[in-house]
Parts: sequence; C-alpha cells; structure tokens
Amino acid sequence: MSNQPNKKLSGYLFMGSGCLFFIAAFFGKQVAFCGIGAAFIAIGVLYLSIARKA
Repeated sequence: MSNQPNKKLSGYLFMGSGCLFFIAAFFGKQVAFCGIGAAFIAIGVLYLSIARKA
C-alpha cells in the first residue's frame, strides 16, 4: 500500500498561506510579500488541478 499525500488539502493550504502573505504585505507595507503570495496561490491552484485529474 502506498501512502499518497492528499493533494487537495495541500492545494487549499497553499492558497490559504498565499492569502496570508497578501495580508502580511498589506499590514507590513512590504511589497516583496505580494510575489510570494502569488507564487503560493499558483502552487495551490496547480495542486488542486492535479487532484482533480486523479
């Protein structure tokens, strides 16, 4: 039996952390966090699309 990770949950968690990076960018007035947030949201969307195909 192989224990495969739940890609759907990982996708949601990546998207949530991306949103938190956007919030941190807003409150901390640090523009660099916006890029990290966008990258995390993109990774989350990728994981969700992989989970949908499986």
